[in-house]
Amino acid sequence: MRKKYLHLLIGLIIVVLSLTYAFKDVSLKELMSALKSVRLFYIFPALLMVAASYILRAMRWHYLIRSVKKVKTARLFSPLMVGFMGNMLPARAGEFIRAYLLGKKEQISFSASFATIFIERMFDMVIVLLLLVWVLLFKAEVFASTASGGTSKIGDMIAVFGWISVTGCSFIFAFSALLQYKKDWAMRCVDVFTRRLSHKWGGKINKLVHSFSDGLKIIKDRNGFLATVLLSFLIWSTFAVTYYPLYLAFDIDSKLPILSSLLILCLTVAVFITMAPTPGFLGSFHAACVATLHGMFGIPKAVALSYGIVAWLVLMGFTVVVGSIFAVKDHISLGELSARKEEQTE
Repeated sequence: MRKKYLHLLIGLIIVVLSLTYAFKDVSLKELMSALKSVRLFYIFPALLMVAASYILRAMRWHYLIRSVKKVKTARLFSPLMVGFMGNMLPARAGEFIRAYLLGKKEQISFSASFATIFIERMFDMVIVLLLLVWVLLFKAEVFASTASGGTSKIGDMIAVFGWISVTGCSFIFAFSALLQYKKDWAMRCVDVFTRRLSHKWGGKINKLVHSFSDGLKIIKDRNGFLATVLLSFLIWSTFAVTYYPLYLAFDIDSKLPILSSLLILCLTVAVFITMAPTPGFLGSFHAACVATLHGMFGIPKAVALSYGIVAWLVLMGFTVVVGSIFAVKDHISLGELSARKEEQTE
């Protein structure tokens, strides 16, 4: 229980700090003026892109889970949407909720189910970081935005974070592959790092690594692996496209390079949400939009903030509404799921 409140407190602190950064030097009058100027027509194509991204996610999860059990894509929508809605709770509870619901619905162990979500997150992070590295290597001119009133300091920070993250993700992915093809070697590596821990914690880590190996079998499924890679690119390409209709909604499309939407995606997902996770991405998402649009491209801060508010409402609004429909349909209680999550993490 103390851990639950600690996560909540940390999340709230990050929310306050993020929103303070986002709202600093923005008057209420400027913000309201920017929000009133939004052309609502362009919200609908953005919502369609969000819906498409979730369909693609369910298709990808089908391939990730089939090494454990064959599950029809249609049966994955409910745990998927309720799980993403569960990210409104502290400590990214949605990941545990998805694993619990899938395990309960399909009689799959929690550890195997959670392993598929873990590898899904690895695919997500690697794809987003590869897109970021591609921009850094071949489209570096988008960072040279000081002429339009932005600053290159944020770009420098993104570059450093990107390379560090790519290295870290590559190491984790390599270890996952080793766990599948040379499990004995992988466990010896684990033993090297756990031998100084207490018997209790060393045993827990070893048990966790063993149970994760079932959910990581996608690595040995060539067709499933290729399908997962392709769907991952499609998911994040769809997300990047989602931001562009909102440019039109705010009439800022002519002021920004096309790749700026990709930078918003990378900065939001790879940096702010990863480094500053908050319930429902509140604050961290808004800060990322302000850092990109205002800090890098010189868009007035009130417009950048209002863009972040509308984009957040589109993404989380769709998730919460659809997730709630599935929760009611399947008689799912978020209170019960939160309690289950606490049991799993104890």
